[in-house]
Amino acid sequence: MKRAIKRTVSGTMIFVLMAALPARAVAQELVFVVHADPVISWMGSNESEYVSEGARAGFDIGLNVLHYFAENYAISSGISLISAGGRQSSTESHTLVFNNLTPPTIPPGDEMKYNLRYLNIPIGVRLQTNPVGYLTYFTDIGFDVRLLIKSTIDLPTLQIFAENAKNEVYGMNAGWHIGGGIEYELNFDASLIAGISYAQDFFDITKDLKDVNQHPDRSGLRMFKIRLGLKF
Repeated sequence: MKRAIKRTVSGTMIFVLMAALPARAVAQELVFVVHADPVISWMGSNESEYVSEGARAGFDIGLNVLHYFAENYAISSGISLISAGGRQSSTESHTLVFNNLTPPTIPPGDEMKYNLRYLNIPIGVRLQTNPVGYLTYFTDIGFDVRLLIKSTIDLPTLQIFAENAKNEVYGMNAGWHIGGGIEYELNFDASLIAGISYAQDFFDITKDLKDVNQHPDRSGLRMFKIRLGLKF
């Protein structure tokens, strides 16, 4: 699992360099976007034993950099802090491993709430239209590398909250995103941005620990974001 993540991350970083170098050589413009995006996230599994128990609210705050290599085409990159996670249950008894507690066994159907914070590094391609009055329409598609900053788990039925989930969650992941929106040109050299996007993990969030007989699966993060930003 770790090797697969590292291979994908390495491939993504190579793509970043290959895309950025020619863009840098012929770039017409370097543009910055600060954003504060509301996020709705949830967890999905490829195994029926693990069931999503709903979404949770979060945020994605950061800076995007647009390297324009043609009038309406840009390489998009940047860095942001994402707060996300999800609620999940198991159809069978499920044991978790924490550093400070005797491994608790969660009864079937009881909720496990994952609270995750990532440093997110996106790389993509942005396409946009010519201005239509004060409006410009755009789309962005690409990849993300996510480095885990903090992870905790809540087990409401056992009265366990904000327990460190280092033993249960991988420290790195990668995924893809697609989105679009509009820009509204302001009187000064800036634009308001509004849009929507969807992002999804390539790999498992959870480690599927064999020592406590956790059923193997691939539980990935899905995120729906509302882009709210200022381009300058």
